[in-house]
Amino acid sequence: MRAAAVFALSAGVIVPAVIHAPAAHADWTGASGITLDDGRYRLSLPTNALWVKVSVLASTAPDAAVLASTEALTASNYNWITDAPFALPAGTAFGDYPVRVDYRLPGETTKKWTGGTYAFRPHVGVSELSWNRTTTSYDQRQAVLSGKTTLWNPATGTRTAAPQGTKVALKISTYATSTYGTINATATTREDGTFSVPVTPNGSVQGGTATVVTAGTVNDPDGEAYVPTLGVDPLVYRISADLNKFRVLAGTNVQVTGHVERYTPNGWKPFAGAPVVGTGTEPSYNDTTAVNVLGGATSSATGTFSFAAKAQYSTDFVYTSLRPSAYIQNSRSFDRSDITVPQQFSFSPYAITLDEYGTVTATGGFNGYCTVTQPVQLQASLDNGRTWRVLRSGTNSTYCGYKLTAQGYESALYRVYHPETNQFVAKGGTSLKRARTYTRFSAFSISPTRPVVNGKMTVTGTVQRKVAGVWKPLAGAKLTLIFKPQGENQWYWVTKSITTDSSGRFSYRATAYKDGSWATYLNTTGSYFYSETNAKYIDAR
Repeated sequence: MRAAAVFALSAGVIVPAVIHAPAAHADWTGASGITLDDGRYRLSLPTNALWVKVSVLASTAPDAAVLASTEALTASNYNWITDAPFALPAGTAFGDYPVRVDYRLPGETTKKWTGGTYAFRPHVGVSELSWNRTTTSYDQRQAVLSGKTTLWNPATGTRTAAPQGTKVALKISTYATSTYGTINATATTREDGTFSVPVTPNGSVQGGTATVVTAGTVNDPDGEAYVPTLGVDPLVYRISADLNKFRVLAGTNVQVTGHVERYTPNGWKPFAGAPVVGTGTEPSYNDTTAVNVLGGATSSATGTFSFAAKAQYSTDFVYTSLRPSAYIQNSRSFDRSDITVPQQFSFSPYAITLDEYGTVTATGGFNGYCTVTQPVQLQASLDNGRTWRVLRSGTNSTYCGYKLTAQGYESALYRVYHPETNQFVAKGGTSLKRARTYTRFSAFSISPTRPVVNGKMTVTGTVQRKVAGVWKPLAGAKLTLIFKPQGENQWYWVTKSITTDSSGRFSYRATAYKDGSWATYLNTTGSYFYSETNAKYIDAR
């Protein structure tokens, strides 16, 4: 849409006769204006206006002279823009001049708006921004941004190079491995108005702005210019690695060795100085940094590398790759090496018993997760825990429990032990002292040796205990007398109430029921081993 007519004046205004209709609407209150970088004037006014005229005044005085005016405006995006810059009279000083706008909207009378200013000043701005290359790369990470600054003179309508020393503020937007960043720099123009700035984005350039910082007290800076994008040339590599052992305890080292190559225009070549890293987590394309790092190194001139990786508790693999960056985007290029790190565990409370026959039994289980193939041992120490010997080996049951039995000792420390496996560390349980005292029958006799049937006979003997390697009387011991008739295999107890005296001796009057064998054994308690006499055959008459 164009305004109805154009008048360009230098000293006065001639307004055609207009018949004014009665005001039908309220005055427009949203008017505003701004001077564009090329000297045109943009006015915020309804685009359905029937007539618009913009005048530049010499001052704000009521009778100020009109320096220039125009009705040549075009409606664009809810604004009116003058078709050309204002040409102020020769010799007009640079500065800001008041603006008056005369307009008429549909159904309204002619209105007037003042409040804007026209910037009659030289405009300095940035143009022709460009990079010296299309991409940066792993080997060439720096690029040069060049541009030109120009100055437009509204008095002459000419555009020339901006003054030497003009400052340009650069705000460059970067992107690397899922991370956005900003580089701020300042450039200074040369004599011809050009400038150049080296930039190391460490990734791609997504855009940015270049703005004149200061144009002196007269010059008016233009709007910001836009920085062109700059791509990244990704590096392609391949890597192989080996570990010096498969099983390693948490917190200890495993040695990683290998070789890395990069793809070049001449094919695959050794990659010197590559940032190799070992992780316990599989590398992801979106990783900004290496995750769960176990160790790393820089490759040699021949592409080889070697480093110690500290194993972690939950590590199942060691992933060897290059540290991610904007230039190493194919982070899924890695080598995976199997590794197992035995986990910590604990025994549930267990019981170890030593019975009267010298049999030691351990029963218990594992706390937490276990498998049916976990080995477990019953061990004994005769030197107070300095050395241990295996009495019995076995495995836990489906429900983590175990039961191990073996022949024990008179006195020893016992424990349950789990040898190291791929799943669990080696660990010994709590040491438990278990001991009993050896006993024996040092004498046993029956008289007469041929008693009459149902007649009486006397059973005598002596019981001893072993103390510090010496046999001594066992006083107060309870004994059981047993009898096995001739021709039978079953023993029958006769009495359980025989008690030894202070010298360990005992005597009991028994009835000779019939021909058969007689014997006596110790009613053991928790502190003595079992003992018995040899059987004596009695031929009753």
